[in-house]
Amino acid sequence: MTRLDKRTSVASAALLAVIAAGAAGATAGKDGSSSGPLRCEIRDTIEGDAILLEPLVYADRSINGTYTVSVTGGGGSGSANIRQGGAFEAGPGNPASLGRVSVGSNGAYDVKLKVTAGGTSISCVKQVPSAT
Repeated sequence: MTRLDKRTSVASAALLAVIAAGAAGATAGKDGSSSGPLRCEIRDTIEGDAILLEPLVYADRSINGTYTVSVTGGGGSGSANIRQGGAFEAGPGNPASLGRVSVGSNGAYDVKLKVTAGGTSISCVKQVPSAT
């Protein structure tokens, strides 16, 4: 198994673990939206030689829904193609984290989040540039 395969496997396992632990979230906009009853954000943070990606959902009222998130891209050391989805719950003052995934900081990534709840579908898309 190559180093990239291991990173992708670890990242996928981490995302699944967080989701299985009871994650939640979503909204509309390029990388987030600050208006509407249902909103989403794709947070990116540099941690050492990695970029931590976290899709989030905000809601003005208690709501259940489903989501799909995908991360594609990469850099000199390889590529990432991660897809995950499931159910979530969110409510006022209780943003829902839909998991976390760690990818190499030497690549650029496209992150897409689609959320469906209460008869409404919204999307967030974020292009995360290389951190190196």
